Amino acid sequence: MGTWGPRLYQDDVAEDVRAYYKDQLHRGKSGPEITRELLKQNEYLLADPEEASVFWFALADTQWTLGRLEKLVKERALYYIHEGYGVKRWKEENPQIVKIREKVVSDLERKLLSPQPAEKKISQYKLYHCEWSIGDTFAYQLESDLAKEKGLLGRYFLIQKADETIWHPGHTVPIVYIKITKDKKLPVSMQEYNQLEYVQTSFTKFEDRFLPIDGKRPKEDIAEKSQIDYKVDEFGFLPHFRVILLSTSKNLIPANLTYIGNYAESVCPKNEFIPHSKMSIAALSWKKFEREMIHLYFGHNQRELVIYQKNNS
Repeated sequence: MGTWGPRLYQDDVAEDVRAYYKDQLHRGKSGPEITRELLKQNEYLLADPEEASVFWFALADTQWTLGRLEKLVKERALYYIHEGYGVKRWKEENPQIVKIREKVVSDLERKLLSPQPAEKKISQYKLYHCEWSIGDTFAYQLESDLAKEKGLLGRYFLIQKADETIWHPGHTVPIVYIKITKDKKLPVSMQEYNQLEYVQTSFTKFEDRFLPIDGKRPKEDIAEKSQIDYKVDEFGFLPHFRVILLSTSKNLIPANLTYIGNYAESVCPKNEFIPHSKMSIAALSWKKFEREMIHLYFGHNQRELVIYQKNNS
């Protein structure tokens, strides 16, 4: 965990505690329930008095501000204040700014000893669940100036749901494949659909195939994934064809989206690499969908990205 200043929330622990407490209130949990969860999640951290002081200060301050200060939390925060733990580290490591920290802790003590405000009303998250079934396919006609400039005006991106994932704070959003039509005609059969080109959305270097976003993966998992027959393209890359569509509200879905059928049994992209972590799949908002997908089409399918030119030289 990191600390970058003497203020109460210039610390990863403090920020995480405040964020988690507020987030869980928005999910409908009670204050005491969230406190129990935080204590369980931070058992190891609470064994260190200095880290524990940061934890209790942040939790007490957050609860007081929201009108939910619990007796135990108040008592623990005041205990660490009186024992001097909120300042000891600063005296030893950065004496130049210890006075700032002393004031922060003093202000917190005064706050906790004063009457807290009335309990603030917390709105509940309105979580959206995409109703599309796996295989449901929609046509999106290209109408932008960029489409006209690139010679794609009137053609369609075909969006097929392949999977789904959870997007903060809990929306269920689709993971999709994108195809592009050859002209202004939509497919009317599975055969016609299968003949259309998938748009590549990204790639992974072969040596990075086991890595999730945090760059770490257990040896046991690597051993299991090593059994997969990875197929590289002519540049030595593992191509991606999936993208997360940020459909977090029905109102965000474009009005010009037309359902054309369910193609769950269609042929999957050739030599597709499906990232081992959904966190590694690119995400797109509907607002940027057409522009970004056009760029991806020309960048990957038409090999206009510099990375392909370098590897081809």
